[in-house]
Amino acid sequence: MATSIDIRPGTLNSHDGDRSTERGADTAALRALFTELIAAWGRGDGQAYGALFTEEADYVAFDGSHTKGRRVIAESHQKLFETWLKGTRLTGQIDSLRFLSPDVALIHATGATLMPGKDRPVRPSIQTLVTVKHDGVWRFAAFHNTRIVHRNALQWMLFGIATKVFGR
Repeated sequence: MATSIDIRPGTLNSHDGDRSTERGADTAALRALFTELIAAWGRGDGQAYGALFTEEADYVAFDGSHTKGRRVIAESHQKLFETWLKGTRLTGQIDSLRFLSPDVALIHATGATLMPGKDRPVRPSIQTLVTVKHDGVWRFAAFHNTRIVHRNALQWMLFGIATKVFGR
């Protein structure tokens, strides 16, 4: 399976500088949450995917579509897994993890979709994930996915011209 997860060295920050056993357990739980997000996608399991989010979670996809709530996230992903995303897998890694408070953490991750029959992922993205801990369980409260676009100087120039011409 093309699942990968990594927290890059030097990116784990804590709110108060305390790297106690509890913080280590929370970090492990957040890594496991992210790993399960990737695994649920790979299984094509919308219910398991949605279960990783809070009841009132916000989910913003790469195209700007905004889904609200665990149930709708689960249902919409199940439809995607049965159609457009059937047989796809995700690759991903946590690039940074920062505790904003003892029960709130901010994660920045990068990842991509691995299409069926392909050995290289396409369309790399960066995600911002807000996680909250309630009753000892971490879940995603917000997810925002944005495509990573690498443009050379000529592409930036053409993008600028298109923006002026087409008013975008």
